[in-house]
Amino acid sequence: MQLRWLGTAGFELGSGTTTILIDPYFTRNPKAKPEQRLKPQDFPHAQAVLLTHGHFDHSFDVPAVVQLSGAVVYASPLACQSLAAKGVPWNRLRPCWGGESAEVGPFRLTAVPARHVTFDAHLVLSTAWKCLPHLADLARLGTTHYPCGQVLGWYIEVEGKRLFDMGSASLPWDLDREVDVFMVPVQGRTDICSVAADLVARIKPAVVIPQHYDDFYPPLSRYVDLAPFEEELRKRGLQVQVRVPTINKLMEI
Repeated sequence: MQLRWLGTAGFELGSGTTTILIDPYFTRNPKAKPEQRLKPQDFPHAQAVLLTHGHFDHSFDVPAVVQLSGAVVYASPLACQSLAAKGVPWNRLRPCWGGESAEVGPFRLTAVPARHVTFDAHLVLSTAWKCLPHLADLARLGTTHYPCGQVLGWYIEVEGKRLFDMGSASLPWDLDREVDVFMVPVQGRTDICSVAADLVARIKPAVVIPQHYDDFYPPLSRYVDLAPFEEELRKRGLQVQVRVPTINKLMEI
């Protein structure tokens, strides 16, 4: 199976002739790092899109992806409603609360109820100060237009492998399933490296792929140095392989 990080919380998963996208977000601003040169037009072969939640950096490009590929979208009811309002046909939407499973080609997909990370006061204040000159631009990307909805994690079984992906770093319940590869988000708090390491300790995967650590829409976002995250893993004595992805580069899993 091949996996490709698309920046932010986005992934492309491929097995045989089946391609699935998770939180595909391409439309960054010119100051974003790393640069994302791919566009929805590069994914006419996608058969399904999994959404972890409805915020703009997860769902903005989904209508274009569906229009070009005809992919089916699995997302929370509120995220589906928001996408329908943006032109996604209802017959392309599959509302999920969590606990439901579906099969797409060789992939078995299970929605796992999760929560959005709680922003801490220091991060909120520092980000708000930087964003003041850009309020007009950022207002169109706010939760009024892109509501979060129920947050979902995705447990994915394919080719004898078990993957677990989260789009935001809060899981209020234990995951009672074995995980080989955990795609963990590292964004949303000043102590996010510790928060993400705690999630790894709970999930106990063999391999961890950090994601969402890029500066995807400055000044709203920030680049997160992953060295403290790896140090937090060592402090907890976790024997886990860390595979830091390069944007748009294929990885064999």
